[in-house]
Amino acid sequence: MAADDLRRELGFWDALTIGAGTMIGAGIFLLAGVALELTGPAAIFSYLAAGLVCMITAASAAELATGMPTSGGDYYFVSRSLGPALGAISGVGIWLSLTFAISFYLFGLGEYLAQLLPVTPFWGALVGGVLLTALNVYGAKESGKMQVVVVLTLLAILAAFCLLGFFQIETENFSPFFPFGSAPVASTTALVFVSFLGFVKIAAVAEEIENPAKNLPRTLIGSVALVTLLYVIILLVIGGMFTQETIGDVRDPLTTAARTLAGPVGAGFIIFAGLLATVSSANASIMASSRINLAMARDRMVPKALSTIHERFLTPHRAILLTGLLACTFLLFESLEDLAKIASVLQLYSYAALNIGCVVLRVAQPSWYEPSYRTPLFPVAQIFAAISCVGIILYSGPFAQIAIVVLIVASLVWYAVWGRGRVEIDHAVPEFRERWAVDGMSALTSPATRFSVELPEALKPGERAIDPDTPRRVSVAIANPATESDLLRIGRYLATGTSEGGHVSGLHLVRVPLQTPLEAARDQFAERPSLERAISGLVSSGDGGATAHRPLESTQFESVIDVAHDVFGALVSESQAQQSDLLLMGWQGGFNVRRIYNSPIQRIMADLPADLAVLKDRGVTSIRRILLPWGGGLHAQLGLEIATRIAGATGATVQLLRVVREDVDADNESDALKDTVRQLVGEQDNIEYLVQTGNSVTEGIESAMEDVAPDLVIIGASREWTIRQVLFGSIPDVVADAADCSVLMVRRYVPDTLSIRAAEGFKRMKESAGLTTSPEEG
Repeated sequence: MAADDLRRELGFWDALTIGAGTMIGAGIFLLAGVALELTGPAAIFSYLAAGLVCMITAASAAELATGMPTSGGDYYFVSRSLGPALGAISGVGIWLSLTFAISFYLFGLGEYLAQLLPVTPFWGALVGGVLLTALNVYGAKESGKMQVVVVLTLLAILAAFCLLGFFQIETENFSPFFPFGSAPVASTTALVFVSFLGFVKIAAVAEEIENPAKNLPRTLIGSVALVTLLYVIILLVIGGMFTQETIGDVRDPLTTAARTLAGPVGAGFIIFAGLLATVSSANASIMASSRINLAMARDRMVPKALSTIHERFLTPHRAILLTGLLACTFLLFESLEDLAKIASVLQLYSYAALNIGCVVLRVAQPSWYEPSYRTPLFPVAQIFAAISCVGIILYSGPFAQIAIVVLIVASLVWYAVWGRGRVEIDHAVPEFRERWAVDGMSALTSPATRFSVELPEALKPGERAIDPDTPRRVSVAIANPATESDLLRIGRYLATGTSEGGHVSGLHLVRVPLQTPLEAARDQFAERPSLERAISGLVSSGDGGATAHRPLESTQFESVIDVAHDVFGALVSESQAQQSDLLLMGWQGGFNVRRIYNSPIQRIMADLPADLAVLKDRGVTSIRRILLPWGGGLHAQLGLEIATRIAGATGATVQLLRVVREDVDADNESDALKDTVRQLVGEQDNIEYLVQTGNSVTEGIESAMEDVAPDLVIIGASREWTIRQVLFGSIPDVVADAADCSVLMVRRYVPDTLSIRAAEGFKRMKESAGLTTSPEEG
């Protein structure tokens, strides 16, 4: 599999919360009061101006990210559009901007910890920085769903604050609206710009976002718009609750306002939200900064040592430690405003370069740049945003301006001394010059080529009839070397048709922390010797115990070894990429359907558009008797096909078990069962029919397992029995946990249509009313 495709694990909400979760941090919690003190109620225009520039930049980043979907974000976009020298400035600038922002967030963390614990803000921030750095080195698991929960929690608390505060606004507090004139609006914009850092982080994970042509622009622009609206409302509430004369004396206006609105409980919620926001923002920025370091190290812009991935933790530990050390050192800056402005101006340069880079690439149209999204209002919006970024820097104050000058000079010196002789980057500047020399200004207005994204064709295995004869494409999830051979062996049985072989893909996916970009970790998992040995052993041995009933040797094997942040989501996408119509997995520990449904496999069941089989492996090298309890439902029908395939490959006998009530005629039931099987899989001479009476299905299965002593039991996943769904019943527990042999649980994929639901519902009604031949399960 290519290193840059089909690892799409992040949906719309996951991506949206990556940007919003990074932005909703210490910026609004710590700077709202400062902004109102410096500018008065007109501070809302500072946030609106910053939001407008960021929304234009977000649109440019969306175009760049769909044209170059890879990790590295701003640095990668600028270096490929404007060349390595400006890329060096951008890369170092973004990294330092994030590092200063981390210090700023830690400063806020310390402020809130000081309200709860007997610690000073400095020591609270320092301890928080050390712990977050250590957690990122360790690679603590953080899911996209958890980020969604964090952001929704923050939005809920802040929305409640705004709603309650709205009724406490005193409109006279807004007069005068511009108490210091309009001049402070620009300088305050430079101050609060740090509140918008983080949205381009979405573009940095563009290669992992589902349907990027649609989701990238929506999430990039949407996250900025959402946060801008939230900031403006919060600012109006605070500005309306405090007089302009007293706002400067309020240390923490959000907490103070919440205490006024809802007493200690309200203040507690805001302090909790502040802690959650600062920790979330600092953690996200540490992860983002490590990705910048890795992208620069891949280009040899910085020493390769920074891209080293820890063998055990699978994280870029050196890059994280360097960022964490600097962030903790920057805490020595005693001015919150200085931290905010330095972080802002360093990022402003990058945003200006990013917008200009979008213009250069649109004009140059290099062959390797094929964006599926085109930003509107080109090139006016991009030029306006770039000029605005420079203008905000000019109003940021001398300290921040010195910082940006030092950054530019130091980065160019570093590139001249270190990077010039090592860095080889294909960029768009030469083609831009050629195009400009020919077309001049008209190159800016010429129509842009639109590229479409080729998405994998969605499989529709629900349309696939039960068929034991044609070959199948089977993906086998490999995780445990001890069970690899057995899983691949069963996979080959299931894939092989009556007269021709099928295809088996052995999938070994290694989970890596979110701190580590996927392409950075791939080199460490280029091969898995045990998987290759298992495949070679099966091919060379002719499958050991299998007889020549089916052309097993014609079935092709393929090994797929890759990394993923979300292994279970990746199994779904990789199975689709392999065009597999069945996914086979192993199961460790206690085996029953309830446990499986309560495990992450439930996600696969919900998302996988293919059949699923889960094997509890107790040995499958010699299969002579297969027991298939029969309930007649959709999943049992798939079990029948699978049993027929395995029997055809091994020469085993399938013993089809039907447990009925005492008053049911066993001969009539057997004849009906034979007719049903004949309609599904045709004439099969290796199927024996066991119609057994019993007081309960469970009792009948227990008795049959003792009498038959099967080598393999196959059972449908759900809705196969007379009482309730198998998911919650006792039958799977008996079959799976009590069996001495291997157990294969199968689940057939069917489309979620009204007719399917109606048929299943009617079947369950008959079972509940006792209108079937099976005994009730008390």
